[in-house]
Amino acid sequence: MLQRFCALFLLVLLTTCDDGDIINITLEFDQELQRCDNFENFYLIYDTREDPNEALILTLPKPEYDYLFDELAEDAVTTLSISSATGIRFNYRTYNSVITEGALCNELSDPNLILDNDYETNTGEVIVDVIIVDDDNDGIPSFEEDINGNGNLDDDDTDLDGIANYLDRDDDNDNVLTIEELDEENADGDDDPLTNPLDTDNDGTPNYLDNDDDGDDILTRLEDIDEEKNPRGINNLVPDENGVDVYRYLYNHPTAMEAFADVGFNDNEYTRSITTNFTLINIGLEIIDATVIELGSFASPNQTFTTVIED
Repeated sequence: MLQRFCALFLLVLLTTCDDGDIINITLEFDQELQRCDNFENFYLIYDTREDPNEALILTLPKPEYDYLFDELAEDAVTTLSISSATGIRFNYRTYNSVITEGALCNELSDPNLILDNDYETNTGEVIVDVIIVDDDNDGIPSFEEDINGNGNLDDDDTDLDGIANYLDRDDDNDNVLTIEELDEENADGDDDPLTNPLDTDNDGTPNYLDNDDDGDDILTRLEDIDEEKNPRGINNLVPDENGVDVYRYLYNHPTAMEAFADVGFNDNEYTRSITTNFTLINIGLEIIDATVIELGSFASPNQTFTTVIED
């Protein structure tokens, strides 16, 4: 699920008549959309700029379009109609002063912000492209967690805990996070943790996919003297034969082969980002000399999902 990006700038030619003269005005918007969700009956999706002071505003009724922004959103492209029947509106507005942050979301109008021109359309379409990226933040790009190489991330579950690797921050359920079992020292200098991942017991399975990292036949998660679901706790350090402290789960030696109580697994967490792209088509405003307008993208706040892993 790779996120697609719009162009950096929206260039729209506006044509207007003044005593028979045609004036071409170029508008440059950054396409980083804002949203007002405090109104009871509708969302405002908008972009603003200064010099001149202008705003592009898309109105979407509630609750019909809640699904575009919340955890129920799905990767999808939807076409919406702008009309009085749907309640979807689009406005191009100019103002007499700078539009301060959040000013358009004020339920009481700002007396210092005076509307100069308001152009509204009741025709056209809005193409809404919802892009969802789920990530376990384990330092491995999601597409790299297609272990079986079939292009389907959802059927790669190394530890068989019901959570696909790309959503699992501990891919082998050894209570050591995947991100802590990669090439932490960047030994090969390529900044890619997967080209030289840790493989302590040299069994061909990297530590982040191996639930017995030192090959001593004691599961990594049971080599936790504090029984706190943390094999990397300070009390799990033991001196090796050279007197250097190492974690017992990485030390295949008789002095570090005790199995402690099975206290289960840490909960899993992953984050979801939702980006909603809006494109306007054939909106029918004569002042705007364009049939397609890349309005821009709105990024919803990231959400965190937690899953309890059963013993």
